[in-house]
Amino acid sequence: MASQINPEGGFRKTMRTVEFFTVYFDNFKKLVLTNLLFVTFLLPAAGYVAAITFLTKGFSLLSAAACIIILNVGMGGVAQICRYIYTKKEFNTVKTFFKGVLENYKRCLLHGVIFYLFFVFSYSSIALYLSGTKNNGIFWVPLVITSLISLLLLFASYYANIMTVTIDISLKNIYRNCALFSFGELKNNCLATLALIFFAAVIFTITVFFKNPLFILTALSVLAVFIIPSTFQYILTFYVYDSMIDILDESKKNENDEPPQSSAVRVSADEAEQISEIIEDDKNDEYIFHNGRMIKRSAVLSQLHDQENDE
Repeated sequence: MASQINPEGGFRKTMRTVEFFTVYFDNFKKLVLTNLLFVTFLLPAAGYVAAITFLTKGFSLLSAAACIIILNVGMGGVAQICRYIYTKKEFNTVKTFFKGVLENYKRCLLHGVIFYLFFVFSYSSIALYLSGTKNNGIFWVPLVITSLISLLLLFASYYANIMTVTIDISLKNIYRNCALFSFGELKNNCLATLALIFFAAVIFTITVFFKNPLFILTALSVLAVFIIPSTFQYILTFYVYDSMIDILDESKKNENDEPPQSSAVRVSADEAEQISEIIEDDKNDEYIFHNGRMIKRSAVLSQLHDQENDE
């Protein structure tokens, strides 16, 4: 029996691709400005790599990769910009970038440390087991296992920064959700990875025209200053944002949108007492994110009022 083609599915994929490039190029100037702002973190990172190379009298990938920690602080601002672009929110690029950095630098710094440790673990383990396969085929077993773990860690990293700038939840919940999304959203993770590979291939194609190593380094530096960071984060945001929001029951994709009634979860007496302190600290938000749910302020106040009447 001949297989059937789903024209509607193909149409959705085509429109999704069109949306990707339309949103990207409509906001290209903002993305370039974001990259220029990101240079404030790129320069210290490059300085660190140059210094560590000079001091150790040789380039070490594992040592140089620690610049991820510095860069990821700036990625908080980039993630904030890309979130606003994707949700079609009006914003001032400079103010939004530094707001994203200042409000999230501690968490993004910790994310950077964890990303670096993940890289050290993955690179060292894969290199060790890969070299071991030359002498003993048994090493293919830990190599495959380590590679799969590394891939899941990579997928988990896609969500850390964008989740941090979008939802105010604890670090424990951020990392728990990242771990769940790493294998629970394989389709979107794979699509994001393929898009990143395509982007890397474009970068490689551009630099391959330059045979002189100095020209290649110059071309990569120019691309890093104007294109790479914001495009990298835009790709991740485009492919993971919607599913992340849906699963976390975050109904306000755009801060101007009114959350649906399904988000107005009734709460128990114990929960109402716990959340009452949060309400006192933050009197601006109508919805409170608590234990993985969006809870309406009025629902908490109603429960507290009922408790007072019962007493």
